[in-house]
Amino acid sequence: MTRPFRVLQLGLGNRGRMWAEIIDDRDDVVHSGVIDTNPARLDDFAQAHPDVPCFANLESALAETESDAVVLVTPPDGHLAQARAVFAAGLPLLSEKPLALDLAEARTIVDLADEAGLPLVVGLNFRYLPVSQKTRELVTGRVLGQPGSGHFVYHRNRDGRALRLNKYPLTMRHPMMLEQSIHHLDLIRFCYGREVERVACRTWTPSWSMSAHDSNVACLLTLEGGLEVTYFGTWTSGWNAFDFQWRTDCDQGVIVQRQLHEDLAFARTDDAALTPIELPACRAFFDDTSALLSRFIAHVRDGAPIECSGLDHLLTLALCFAGIESSETGIVVDMPTFYRQHGL
Repeated sequence: MTRPFRVLQLGLGNRGRMWAEIIDDRDDVVHSGVIDTNPARLDDFAQAHPDVPCFANLESALAETESDAVVLVTPPDGHLAQARAVFAAGLPLLSEKPLALDLAEARTIVDLADEAGLPLVVGLNFRYLPVSQKTRELVTGRVLGQPGSGHFVYHRNRDGRALRLNKYPLTMRHPMMLEQSIHHLDLIRFCYGREVERVACRTWTPSWSMSAHDSNVACLLTLEGGLEVTYFGTWTSGWNAFDFQWRTDCDQGVIVQRQLHEDLAFARTDDAALTPIELPACRAFFDDTSALLSRFIAHVRDGAPIECSGLDHLLTLALCFAGIESSETGIVVDMPTFYRQHGL
């Protein structure tokens, strides 16, 4: 019988506690240790997990535990140093996104993994939602023909002071783009199965925003094959009611996702109404993350194809920074040129 996969988890903040629950719910994965600089968080974890070693720093944990991989659930500004230590210890790494707040720094992390010959996966877990998997199947399978346009809208009035949320986005630059829109732009790449060729973007901050920097993002994306996608995302909506829709128009009909993480429907051109698509039940942020973890373990243990690789993540992260450049300069950014300029 295969022994459980041993995970050393760095970070016990809000997302870190989700990760701990995900690992607890599985029989094939165990914590080899946990690390956090906050003693209160370690005490809370230790009370529920008395047999799991707790550490205040990564170096001690790496030296004193036997692990199969590290899961990194910390703010992105510390990822480079942490990744360097993990790879030096010879361990695979699954890191929460974004990999870094600087594209060159993110590239360095990817290069470190490559030089060490170790797997690096980045947590774009929304790819594993049933609604995302089905959308990709419908689009890439041309079930409704050739896609021609997409319209992705995300309105949220996010209270960044809420206890359940991390606080560092309140003070970071481009919090919407690098913490939220990065998921959406990644889904556009993944579900449409195409890369972005050009991006025109504006980012800004409404006067009433609690974010120190831009909490609104609007983009026009030109994808391979002439697919045009408009994107708007905000953490500073004027209404507390959440609003989401992702519509894809094809030459034989339309695909519409009407709720975040679920509720997919389609209609053929002459249909009078949308037809709902039955999807498996899924607990967002948990079941999709567990699926990502399963793919990571399959790669580490059995050499299965790597998914959500660090190199693939660079393409999504580069798209975010190209959007920022477009907003700052007023130009339409050509993505192949942008990739070459940044060594991608």
